[in-house]
Amino acid sequence: MKIIILKYKEEAFLSVIYLVGIVGHSVNSLLPLMKVLTPYTLLISVVIVSMKLFRLDSLKVFYWGLVTFLITYLTEVIGVKTGLIFGEYSYGNVLGIKLFDVPIIIGLNWVFVILGLINLFQKFKTNNFFKGLYVGIGAVAFDFILEPVAISLTYWSWDDIKIPLQNYIAWFVLAYVFYLLFAYFKIELRTTISRNYFIIQTIFFIVLRVGVL
Repeated sequence: MKIIILKYKEEAFLSVIYLVGIVGHSVNSLLPLMKVLTPYTLLISVVIVSMKLFRLDSLKVFYWGLVTFLITYLTEVIGVKTGLIFGEYSYGNVLGIKLFDVPIIIGLNWVFVILGLINLFQKFKTNNFFKGLYVGIGAVAFDFILEPVAISLTYWSWDDIKIPLQNYIAWFVLAYVFYLLFAYFKIELRTTISRNYFIIQTIFFIVLRVGVL
């Protein structure tokens, strides 16, 4: 048991952080504090996952992550400014510092959502076309779970009451494209922390969607 805890100490720490987040979001008096802590929680999570990746995985992962961050962030900026990619939406102030009206943490979250899904499906015995489909569908499912929570917590808001279909199409396309880029460079993840972090985040948002908010 001690060996398992040591092996997955980063995941254990992240689980505690997000469990505290669930409890905090369930208490109305603590909700303002939870909102203030949100960008710091995401940043700490990214640092923890990145440190383990840096120790155990190829530098190719970081080159891929940098490209993914820059392109997804640029996509978000264009999306916010024009409404042509995801639909008409805008970010609130909960997610922290913005550049061109988009929180910087958003680009990082794109990286780790897609990387977590790649890590989840990389051992599947199928070709890259189908793995890309799984990653794309997984990204859409994640956003479907996330959207009501994000709107309730004022992470962002849509001009229309109904979330546009093009938002989910954009999520699918971006996740699929960056999976193909990952596969093109023949990157193999040796650690499962990105998968485990994705699962922790997903459980967090499911609990908030179903039982808290």
